[in-house]
Amino acid sequence: MDKTLFQKLISVLDKEILAYTNLKELFAEKREILKRAKSDDLGVLDNKILALNNNIGELNKSRQEIAQKLLGKDANMSEFIEFAQAEAPEFVEQLTERKVKICNIIPEITLLNNQNVELLKHGIIITNKMLETIIDAFAPQGSYYNGAGKTDTHDVDMWTISKEI
Repeated sequence: MDKTLFQKLISVLDKEILAYTNLKELFAEKREILKRAKSDDLGVLDNKILALNNNIGELNKSRQEIAQKLLGKDANMSEFIEFAQAEAPEFVEQLTERKVKICNIIPEITLLNNQNVELLKHGIIITNKMLETIIDAFAPQGSYYNGAGKTDTHDVDMWTISKEI
């Protein structure tokens, strides 16, 4: 059994944990930008998130390659730990620590991402309402006639109940 594969696995897992931690920070930053409605900063941040996501994908491929060499198949953390117990018990504790870190950070990232999605949905609703208001304000107005055949100059009545006297 080649113990250097376990060391490489731990190294890749450390890089993945760091990348997930950075992703969590970027999602938190994105949430704050969405709250402040700073759309200029949003594009730059989204590019950073996409680049980091690509990096995480590459790290995941590296982890899968190591899994193929160790187990002959792609494996999850529990399978790595189980295999280490039988083949290299000195790595069990290190793998368990990394599993706990990954299991703790993923729900936090998911929560932040879900919050960002809801903020984006809300932003779209607000933007649509603003656009409707602008369009209504600048749209050409036709002639409105009241019951006496006179041109009505008021588009919107300020009262909820209107009555001609």
